[in-house]
Amino acid sequence: MLSRIANSLLWMGRYLERSEHLARYAKVHYFSALDAPQSQNKEELLSSILKNAGLDHLYFKDHEKISELNVLFYVLLDVKNPYSIINNINFARENARGARDTISTELWMVINQFYHYGKEIAFKPFVSTNTYDFTNEVMQFNSQIKGLIDNTMVHNDAWNMVSLGIHIERSIQILRIIGSKMEDISNIKSDNVSKALENYQWPILLKSAESFDMCNRFYKATPSQKNTLEFLLLNQNFPKSVLFNVCKAHEHLETLLKIKNSQENKFLFATGKLMYSLKYTTIDEIMASDTIKFVEDTLENINNITIEFEKEYLLY
Repeated sequence: MLSRIANSLLWMGRYLERSEHLARYAKVHYFSALDAPQSQNKEELLSSILKNAGLDHLYFKDHEKISELNVLFYVLLDVKNPYSIINNINFARENARGARDTISTELWMVINQFYHYGKEIAFKPFVSTNTYDFTNEVMQFNSQIKGLIDNTMVHNDAWNMVSLGIHIERSIQILRIIGSKMEDISNIKSDNVSKALENYQWPILLKSAESFDMCNRFYKATPSQKNTLEFLLLNQNFPKSVLFNVCKAHEHLETLLKIKNSQENKFLFATGKLMYSLKYTTIDEIMASDTIKFVEDTLENINNITIEFEKEYLLY
């Protein structure tokens, strides 16, 4: 496969996955701001949307303060913001177009439809109540597209490259979501009112990762710090956990590089090392140390592996 095509496929998967997670996080936090306890500051929830998207510094270059309309428009539909959801949709479509001959017609048609939907919405006047419809459509399109990726593409190198992008980006986004919520929680003061507010954050975190129902059913208990973090970081069988996605990324790399011995390739060695370190780490060990640092270190590790992989195989 040409490096140019492989790069387009990887980033098509990454941009699609990124748009979905940004949309879900924005949706969950916007509606949490509407029905949050009185002790929950609405501005803090809006700020969390910016932090999760990595836009908290960029936002204040153009805006003096946080406002509901400005934050939502900036993250969702501002074409001047290169990291907005609308631009992730545009970038995904451009990469799909660059690899048009390797994907199915059915897949291309839905990605193209997704792009034109976003283009149409971006030119309409934006009000905050549009958040529900737009974020829902982004998630629905992503579900349809990922179904078509699995069901209309030959499971060859092209499919493995798209899937690699999806699983890399999903692990990154889950870690970013966890990091954002842990930072929100660390800013809550330690008193009785604040303890109740902290407990309110765990369901929000799970819903942001589309994991609330499954976590409840898995543990048969209300969300707590321990079971929430364990489920999202270390569950081997849940598709939104970091461990699950690192394992899948390792499998796709193994297939693409056509090497079974991880020692023979630095990228397989790096993903294998990360995979087994997660498998043999307990949630008690993570919580006994610095949870935020563990999340940041894991995120940095994945980012470094991805950057080096692109430099070696995908630059053209």
